[in-house]
Amino acid sequence: MPAINKVNLKSKKESIKTVMQKRANIQIALALGFLLLNFVLFFVTKKVAYIPLILIPFMVLSVFIWSRGFCGWACPRAAFLERFMKHISLNKPVPKWMQSLWVSAFIFIVLISRVTYVGFTKGLLAAGFLLCIVPTIGALLVAWYSPKAWCAICPTGTLMKFVDLATQRFKVKKNGCTNCGICDNACLMSIEVSKLPQHSFIDEPNCTQCGLCVAACPTCSLEFPQNTKKPQEISKKVAL
Repeated sequence: MPAINKVNLKSKKESIKTVMQKRANIQIALALGFLLLNFVLFFVTKKVAYIPLILIPFMVLSVFIWSRGFCGWACPRAAFLERFMKHISLNKPVPKWMQSLWVSAFIFIVLISRVTYVGFTKGLLAAGFLLCIVPTIGALLVAWYSPKAWCAICPTGTLMKFVDLATQRFKVKKNGCTNCGICDNACLMSIEVSKLPQHSFIDEPNCTQCGLCVAACPTCSLEFPQNTKKPQEISKKVAL
């Protein structure tokens, strides 16, 4: 590799490292906030259960400019799973069945149907409480095996997936990959990035645009999420 390329590579790696450190700081703050909110929910007041009802519409709207970037960068529950639960998890790959869009769609329908019923019969606060407690319990139950497995079947994330399938506007870019597989191991969602086509945008539904694959790539062949300018370049999805 020519000297100038080595210099550019080093500079790019430093830039990526800086961005990922910022993400780490954001996630640690969000993870602590998640713990605080749950403490308040169970021991102070259940009124904080209104929060998901308020935030979910904004989360869905964020897909139009950020794809599932909210899940990878700003979700308090996902931050808690990545920053804390991964240290006590078996850290196994996300099971194939949990990666299926149909499985996540089924879970979405079941939970939302129940939440809607509770909302009409017991009020919005009860519905909000259900939206808080069920995903948290589910996330903790599967996190012992794979830290972010819940993110593959999260009902809110599933809604964002379907919106994202229609927009495809903000994706990780793959250029000149050497197929070393390091990015595959770095992905907490078990997406096989190295098997996707060269010079394509990664539009796999479970991708949360977190940038872990970008940070892990030794040749900087992956780029942080960016607006897709050429729809024809979007890669074929990984088989569900």
